[in-house]
Amino acid sequence: MIQHAKHIIFLLIILLASGCASSIRFSSDQTGETTKKNEPRATETLSRRSSDIETIEQKKEEKISADREKVVKIAQSWLGTPYVWGGNTRGGVDCSGLVKNIYEQIGINLPRTAQQQFEFACRINDRELRPGDLLFYRKGNKISHVAIYIGKGEIIHSSSSAKGVIKQSFNDNYLSSIYVGAGRVLH
Repeated sequence: MIQHAKHIIFLLIILLASGCASSIRFSSDQTGETTKKNEPRATETLSRRSSDIETIEQKKEEKISADREKVVKIAQSWLGTPYVWGGNTRGGVDCSGLVKNIYEQIGINLPRTAQQQFEFACRINDRELRPGDLLFYRKGNKISHVAIYIGKGEIIHSSSSAKGVIKQSFNDNYLSSIYVGAGRVLH
């Protein structure tokens, strides 16, 4: 019993000493919480950090959205360019050359072939499609065609049968029959 009483007295002395030795001044806010003067409450700090993160994410999303708009605008500027197998200039371009050129103009270096671009892009579900995403098509065992989704159910691609860069419906019967899936390079 005496041992137990000694422990209680010892704890009380420590608590009193630590309370008296404190030189930190406190103030009360309207919520009744006590905070250190001139220091934000933990909730304010967390809220500020969350706000900073949201601002960073918002700026990042705005940059991505601006890049998506640029991709669509640049793709539209290529409309009418003749199809040339292996071509990558405005004098003549194939499907992967078109995509590579468009993305280079916004600072993203893509591989050259449709198959390599397919391997490079992150797979996405069709319901997640956003302007600037890539659409891949297969003939036989390999990816042989790529297009850029521009929104509102339309794509832009360089078509050998249409003899050049065209705008076309995403739901085109022929393209739908060889469609493999979508990929994203603008995250």
